[in-house]
Amino acid sequence: MGFFSGIANIGSKILRGIKHAAQWVAPTLHKVLSTISGPVGMIHPGICGALGAGANLAGAVDRLVNKR
Repeated sequence: MGFFSGIANIGSKILRGIKHAAQWVAPTLHKVLSTISGPVGMIHPGICGALGAGANLAGAVDRLVNKR
């Protein structure tokens, strides 16, 4: 195994681990932020908007990573 192919192999293992973590984190984060944004919106509408945007972003990552 050459030097550069060894580096590529390590990089692919790291990216595989990140993808595996994202497959678990993204749907959970989407559910949590979506659930919390409703009650928090009664207290402060600006925070509700930020949580909603975060939930939408997590949902987009979930669809991208998990191919839904």
